[in-house]
Amino acid sequence: MQNFKLNPTIIFVMSAIPINPNFFNHDAQAGGFFPVTHINPGFDIEAFISGTGKNILVEGIRGTGKTHILKMISSKCIDTYPEKKILPVYISLARVSEWEGSDIRLFRIQLYASIVAEAISTLERERSRISYQKNGFEKSVDAIKRMFGIRTEDDIDTLLQKIKDINERLLGSLAYNPEKILERISSGSEQNAGVTVGAPHIQASLSDVRRQIEDKEIQLVGKNLAHESAAPFIIEFFKQLKEILGCNYTILLLDECSEASTDAQVELFRLLKLIRGAFTANMQTNNVYFIASVYPPYATEYPSRLRGHSFNFDPGQDAGVEYLQLDELADEYETFFHELTRKRLQYIFERMISDPITEIFENERAFYLAVYGANGIPRRYLEILKQSYDNLCQRTGSEAEIKKISQKDVESGIQTVASGQILSPSKLQNDDFKIIEEISKRIGTRNKKTETENKDKQNPIPANVYFTINRSQVEEITSLLLQGCVHDKGRTRLRKYYKDEGAHGPLFMLDLALAIYNGAIDKRRILDILRNDLKENAKSGYLYCQDFNLDQFEYRKK
Repeated sequence: MQNFKLNPTIIFVMSAIPINPNFFNHDAQAGGFFPVTHINPGFDIEAFISGTGKNILVEGIRGTGKTHILKMISSKCIDTYPEKKILPVYISLARVSEWEGSDIRLFRIQLYASIVAEAISTLERERSRISYQKNGFEKSVDAIKRMFGIRTEDDIDTLLQKIKDINERLLGSLAYNPEKILERISSGSEQNAGVTVGAPHIQASLSDVRRQIEDKEIQLVGKNLAHESAAPFIIEFFKQLKEILGCNYTILLLDECSEASTDAQVELFRLLKLIRGAFTANMQTNNVYFIASVYPPYATEYPSRLRGHSFNFDPGQDAGVEYLQLDELADEYETFFHELTRKRLQYIFERMISDPITEIFENERAFYLAVYGANGIPRRYLEILKQSYDNLCQRTGSEAEIKKISQKDVESGIQTVASGQILSPSKLQNDDFKIIEEISKRIGTRNKKTETENKDKQNPIPANVYFTINRSQVEEITSLLLQGCVHDKGRTRLRKYYKDEGAHGPLFMLDLALAIYNGAIDKRRILDILRNDLKENAKSGYLYCQDFNLDQFEYRKK
């Protein structure tokens, strides 16, 4: 940081190592997407776009990097378009207003009009990479004109711009007057485009004609997109667009699907189901594929006939599933965060970084504590570092020596993140707090007993953070799972050493940041537990995990 000189004899030095705030920016939706910092231990973006297309669900809880992955796929498709010819269309469901609360047709309009507009915007932005012939595709051009009710003889560029304008005007109208949109698309009334007025009003009449023509186009598109057959309409659009562009296929990147309401999610999965089945004539490829980001099944509304829906959507059958959260037992776990730190520092400092640990940490113990406190969640790691750095800046004074992030700073950062973010009152209810408190207490009591008994043992028992519960009770910890207070070991990127015979029922773990915060593991040998004991426990088939029955918890008895 900068030195401030007040007079020739007094110099104040801010002694915390300077780190640009952008280093800590983890929001890929709001300025935190840095493609050059992407790392690939166990997760190759190239695999998503190699060979024939794939339909994939990218699954993870909050902060595991779903948006980052989808944006990296989009970026990679654009960079390699001249060779691979894959058109990416990225849509964030967080930006699609949930009008379906009053009428699902409004959500359909918002979703499908956004998809069309974004597809054409991508073509406009990347015109230098995405080239196409303007002649020889008359049938596809005519088909698109019919779909959008366009009668003018425009060239392909003008036609696509007009289609984009229609959809954007439709979205604008929806934002300001959704009830009016529904009224007009439901009425089916035809307006008379002819205008019979005297010569003094010719200019006004032409303007009226233009407005009426545009209004009829919007009305037609609104009807098409609001109807139950809107999904096939979109698939047909991409089929004709493929012919015009000469691309291999479009890849629809739908982000934050699980943030939509129940009815909206059913509509989304209806689209994905149709995309899956929309093979081309040779039955080998599709015109469009999807990669959608979702929360785990306990927080996602997959349609099921058993629950009264008209169709099933089954992860693993209707789409492959990629789990984003990195398992704390994976061989590449520490390497992942080491590279994440190095590449981010390299990007921010604009110079080569050989060892990120010595660059900003006092020692490797501080680094490893932050790494395991993150529990495989990149956003959590960056937030712990931010809070650790804030603590460093607050405690440093006017000493000449430059200070770096210490283990004490990281411990403080973990405490802040655990209490203020993981245990967020806005995301958890009273029973959630009671459950996590008792889980922490029971695990902590068992670990204290083990630590005492280990003093007399030649082969000590490893500390434990793992537990099982009855499958019928998993629904009761849904909020804790989604918030990252506990973790489902069946839904991480790698489950090394896992043995079914070693645990009874679904296997979970207490979040490591909360284990540290609540004192469930011995802080005196914390790094030995995090780096060694957890692996030893897993190698035994999780022999030392605890079996919990929530009905026996104290808060239930009261």
